[in-house]
Amino acid sequence: MINRMPQKTSLTIFLILAAVGGGIAVVLSAGLPDKGPAPGSAGCGTASVVQDAIIIDHTCTDLASIPSDWVEQAKERLRVSYGHTSHGSQPITGMAVLMNNPAYAGLYDFTTNGSVVAGKLSIADGTPDGDLGNPDRVTWASRTRDYLNGAGGDRNVVIWSWCGQVSNATTSDIETYLNRMNQLESEFPSVTFVYMTGHLDGSGESGNLHQRNNQIRQHVRNNHKVLYDFADIESYDPDGNDFLNRGANDSCSYSGGNWAMEWCGSHSGSPLCASCDCAHSHALNCNLKARAFLWLMTRIAGWGGDGDDTNPPPQTHKGGRVRR
Repeated sequence: MINRMPQKTSLTIFLILAAVGGGIAVVLSAGLPDKGPAPGSAGCGTASVVQDAIIIDHTCTDLASIPSDWVEQAKERLRVSYGHTSHGSQPITGMAVLMNNPAYAGLYDFTTNGSVVAGKLSIADGTPDGDLGNPDRVTWASRTRDYLNGAGGDRNVVIWSWCGQVSNATTSDIETYLNRMNQLESEFPSVTFVYMTGHLDGSGESGNLHQRNNQIRQHVRNNHKVLYDFADIESYDPDGNDFLNRGANDSCSYSGGNWAMEWCGSHSGSPLCASCDCAHSHALNCNLKARAFLWLMTRIAGWGGDGDDTNPPPQTHKGGRVRR
């Protein structure tokens, strides 16, 4: 275990299961490291922590707020399994933009085949195969168990992503998901599993998607879990404008247009708008999700998220939950 003052929290094993798709196409844009969205970002380390639950949402996209020392600690300590189909590829696509930008000098380097390389975050991308609803709503759990008991025995962060299955999920369907996550957490106490919400579908706050996402959020808050709030991240533009109840969907389109296209149209040259092949969506969405993913990784590694905690402990991660 890793000890870190002053508070205590769990190391998360983040499992996102991804179907292996095409490669990631990246076109770099000029520009120095960005400051990220001004409004809201500061709240991620405080307002988004509820009784030791870690909730990564749209307020957690300010790249400049993450101490580089903690990025290095995450690369050293974490071994990530990330299973997903096409929508779940969005954070990885955005992270590739950061990795290939020479302005960052390798700070955000990562592998996608699970290899452990010094100076790179180890991600087994697309492993295990499938997602939280593909081929059904339960197979992901058995694949996780088999993987952690076998080839993925070194993984200490496990992430599973949804595709579109939350939109038509019932309360019982989400309970099935939550119960299986709880069971895996009990079987693999040295692993932290990251919960996730489903992508937007245009149905707004009154829609089934939002209600089922709230069911997941409430479980995370009540039980001190870790959540990557996929839906919340794509509900807001970088200025903090909320598009959920304006019919926003996964492409960033809403009743009045496309908020990502509009924002990048008025912020030409922003690193947040760096071109990439963002599945189902605009590049801005992938770039925001990448920054939120890095917040997630550093919080899991032990960063408090408060901006003042810039000196990570020297211990090397040996497995088990990170304590802070």
